[in-house]
Amino acid sequence: MGMMAPERLNILNTAFHTTKLKGLHNNITPTPKSFASELLGLLTRKTKLERKFHGKKIKDSYSRALPNHVHTALKNWALVTQEKMASPLDFNPSYSHYWSADSQDAHLKAHLNPLSSQFTGFSVCHPIYNEHTKNHSLRHAIYSAILSAEVTASFMILPSWIHDHQTLLKPPDSLSPLVL
Repeated sequence: MGMMAPERLNILNTAFHTTKLKGLHNNITPTPKSFASELLGLLTRKTKLERKFHGKKIKDSYSRALPNHVHTALKNWALVTQEKMASPLDFNPSYSHYWSADSQDAHLKAHLNPLSSQFTGFSVCHPIYNEHTKNHSLRHAIYSAILSAEVTASFMILPSWIHDHQTLLKPPDSLSPLVL
């Protein structure tokens, strides 16, 4: 299942116990039993996701934590306060919020499903290197900014990829009802 740095283990342990003290574990089904069992579940889910995709680029993207100096620059110079499409294994704990696609990550301080609501504020987004996911994330960020009444900036960290520019002009499904 791979190795984990002691620093990340401490971050996860703190996140787990913080959400437990706030009573947030009571809202999760099934209720988390222990930090050790949740850590094992997290690592097992990561392994299953890596096996789901066949391309090396996509598999590698599941181990793609952004370097701290990138996060520091985004926080200090671009006023970023949240991270979209992160995992408990790679989120930066200095942000006030992060979003994960997996509902089980709520016990580790994650907000759920970054594409279920409009992007607002200043955020960094580093989706997996899958064409559909990258395209959908970029469209969601563009239309969130267009439809938002507040200043919105999403810094997308994407590899070089070939895509159809016309698909970026279609509103994402989750925001379509907002367009009148």
